[in-house]
Amino acid sequence: MVTTELEANHVSTNQTVCRLLIGNELRRAREAKGLNQDDAAKHIGVKVTKVSRLELGQTRVSVPEVKMLLEYYGDEQDHIDGLLTLARGANQRGRWDGYRASIPEWFRMYVDLESGAEEIKWVQAELVPGLLQIEDYTRAMLAEALAAAPDPDVVENQIQARIERQRMFLGAHAPAGAFVLSESCLHREVGNRDVMGAQLHHLADTAQRKNVQIQVLPYKTQTYVVGVPFGFTMLTLGAPGIASPLDVVYVETFENATYFDDKDVVRSYGHQWRRMTAAALGPAESVDFIRKAAEQYK
Repeated sequence: MVTTELEANHVSTNQTVCRLLIGNELRRAREAKGLNQDDAAKHIGVKVTKVSRLELGQTRVSVPEVKMLLEYYGDEQDHIDGLLTLARGANQRGRWDGYRASIPEWFRMYVDLESGAEEIKWVQAELVPGLLQIEDYTRAMLAEALAAAPDPDVVENQIQARIERQRMFLGAHAPAGAFVLSESCLHREVGNRDVMGAQLHHLADTAQRKNVQIQVLPYKTQTYVVGVPFGFTMLTLGAPGIASPLDVVYVETFENATYFDDKDVVRSYGHQWRRMTAAALGPAESVDFIRKAAEQYK
């Protein structure tokens, strides 16, 4: 997906992220003033559901409404000016063309969030996470879909879209990425032994990058962590200097996904993340563990 971006402090902010950051700031400013959503709705002459959707980042941002609300809340002028610049970017239409047009509708919000994140924390069981897959591994995963698809180009474009996401992750201003992988990810054979060997060596090599940390949660860990079989992703959305960073938890199901930004829910997942990283092997030990697993595929 290509969207209008606002560059500040090396943070790339796309349309979806703009709306979420603005909504978060509107909510913070309103609560600091001791006002409720009814008060805000009456002030700008809209229904309370509109204010709710604005604060959740679920609707088009009106620059005049954002200005009226922030001034009503007594916000500082520099902060208002910065958020209005962000709001103008949030209203410029994004384009889902080329390879990205093949990405399912339900997954597009995640791709937006991922491209605007400054930190990604990912827990995965069974399969190597998409951002860490080599092309042969991805092709092997999608081989059945590719063979059965009425239009193979759709699946091929999905493969290329994933490769494009990986380039972002490994680019000059790449986000920090931390991964906890169940040992099962190293043993669930996808494709053939050559593919798996190459995939695991790629994992170990990628773990050497400055912005990447990979930890393996072995079968024989001393601590049982409940959340590993389910997996989740936590994204910290970088703010361009005029908004507070926002944490979002992404949980994927077979054909859909759920997003959480409620502070209590995010805090709960953060606690789970800390338990997993504590139970997993350290980063250096994990690289050795992955390389040893790769040798088994020779």
